[in-house]
Amino acid sequence: MHSQRVKDGVRKPNVLIVSYLFPPMGGIAVQRALSLARYLPHCGYDVHVLKARNAVGPVYDSSLLKHVPDSISIHSAFTPEIPFELRQRIWKWISASTGRVRLPGSARPAGGPSLATRLAQRVFCPEPEIVWVPFAVRAARRVVRRHHIDAVLVTAPPFSAFLVGTALKTSFPNLKLISDFRDEWLTFYLNNNEFQSNAYTRRRAAEIERTTVELSDLVVAVTESSLREIRERYPTQPHTKFHCLPNGYDPVVLVDFKPRRHEGRRVIVTHMGTIYKNSSPRYYLKALDSLPEEARERFETRFIGRVVDGERPFLDSSLSPVKILGFMPQSEAFRYVEETDYLLLTMTDPISIPGKFYEYMATGKPILALSPPDGEVQQILRETGAGWCADPGDQQAIRQMLLRALAQAEAGSCEYEPNWEAIRRYERPRLVEEYGRLIREVLESAQAVADK
Repeated sequence: MHSQRVKDGVRKPNVLIVSYLFPPMGGIAVQRALSLARYLPHCGYDVHVLKARNAVGPVYDSSLLKHVPDSISIHSAFTPEIPFELRQRIWKWISASTGRVRLPGSARPAGGPSLATRLAQRVFCPEPEIVWVPFAVRAARRVVRRHHIDAVLVTAPPFSAFLVGTALKTSFPNLKLISDFRDEWLTFYLNNNEFQSNAYTRRRAAEIERTTVELSDLVVAVTESSLREIRERYPTQPHTKFHCLPNGYDPVVLVDFKPRRHEGRRVIVTHMGTIYKNSSPRYYLKALDSLPEEARERFETRFIGRVVDGERPFLDSSLSPVKILGFMPQSEAFRYVEETDYLLLTMTDPISIPGKFYEYMATGKPILALSPPDGEVQQILRETGAGWCADPGDQQAIRQMLLRALAQAEAGSCEYEPNWEAIRRYERPRLVEEYGRLIREVLESAQAVADK
């Protein structure tokens, strides 16, 4: 594709999306970059994508490649990383081989992290993907020069990708930089990542974020709470620089979705996505196990996706029926959802929303959510009527929600009236159209200054 395509005598703006993860990598982490690549061309842009050629991630989903349009140009940069599973095993071994003693009655070992742990955290600071940055910067500079890129959009995590954007902005001052925070870094992400949860990494992360925000022409977050966290750290930056554009769902992905009844007598509850500390089903399973045996035996809970080691015991020890189905391609996962009665979602942090939440809503299946009162999840549930929410710390409220779900399933009628007009606001084509408008405003503002 020639980057200088002209329509009606006007050259289309060229946008470079920098995303470490991109199909055939799978999981929810690739969906935002994929949707931008898919729909920005409809907004009048020529789109280029720079990804890691051999990205290290937990899952692959080659079926997503069919959603990558032929009209975009994909570039890649090598990353000198080891496979994900091997990396996880090495970190687990380093973390366990500290030689520290565990104090009686204490869940944590005495003393600080081992020398090996501290060394790994410093070498790979702020995260292992940092080793991709020099290769990505070199490749990105070639793309910018060769294709006359007007704006670069960096989406993170991994947050070290922001270093690619700031390097480009320094080399090409007229290039417009858009920094896309799919997670809030300093408050949410660092507190929930064992490898990055240390003072040294936090200081480096704060430095990278500050430089990123100050050099960016546009800073985008996916929730209003996350946006506030970021904006309040930089009060001298113009408020017009900061915008919230939520994640969403792609209606094309669900075009063949056909809800159907399952054959069994149990109530099927399905959880999609990675299970980690903040999305732990432990609160749900504990409440379910506390129900009378005849009630809990009526539930069957299915988990589709990756389960981190620390959460697996909660699933294995459940008294109620549990099926662990593992990761599967998105299209296959939706076949299971077609026959589910309820969808399970947990997010214990009030400022974050799991990406799968939007796909949950789009299926039309009622959601059983465990999330803090007045957090981002509960606010959208109120807006859309897409399900019910209970505080993860309130076992009685969770039990009542489960008994209500059971009663309605047995009655064959669910008091569930989603607001489809509100849900459709989260369609990715609509959201990307808004993103495209913001990028165009940044470019036009720069042109207006240049014309003076």
